[in-house]
Amino acid sequence: MVRGIPEFVDETIVISNRSTDNTVEAAEAVGVKVIEEDRAIKGIGYGYAHLSGIAAATGDLIVGADGDGTYPLDVLDRVIDQLIDGNIDVISCNRYPLFDNTSISIKLRLGVWLLNQEVRLLYGVRIRDTLSGMWVIRRSAVERLALNQGDWNLSPQVKINAVTNKELSFAEFHVNQRSRFGDSHQQYFSTGLSHAGWILKNRLIHH
Repeated sequence: MVRGIPEFVDETIVISNRSTDNTVEAAEAVGVKVIEEDRAIKGIGYGYAHLSGIAAATGDLIVGADGDGTYPLDVLDRVIDQLIDGNIDVISCNRYPLFDNTSISIKLRLGVWLLNQEVRLLYGVRIRDTLSGMWVIRRSAVERLALNQGDWNLSPQVKINAVTNKELSFAEFHVNQRSRFGDSHQQYFSTGLSHAGWILKNRLIHH
């Protein structure tokens, strides 16, 4: 994945959250900054990894992407062009409709669709991909996003907090999902229920 990062990117940070493979060694071998983040909630540290990366990043634009090779970093220039030209604070990379129906299973597509409908019902906003793992955020927007979820729920929090904050502008950019490298550690049913519960709880507490 690191080798696929465009040359115009000034800084690359790899976050290892309790990795059991050679993530740290492989990243260091290609000369990028590595942070080891051990915090987790019930064994899940996805959100903490992204939060650590955001805190450590020094640029005006911060790109978040999963390390499984599914997100097309080669279109990052087009995503950033849309962000700059449209004066947008947060852009999330939307995977739907899929270019390749085999890249995401039917049950996962159904799960994302259901979560999208929940967000639309509870918040009155349309998000096409509540669970996208690739986004671009202006540094100036980070504080107002108020991100704090340490587990998988950071992903919907990025979109919901951006689209519901009247001081921020939000958009989605359609990208081509690719087949992942390695096996996923997600338990999809329990993760989906966690997302649905968090989306409801967040609506009741904060909005």
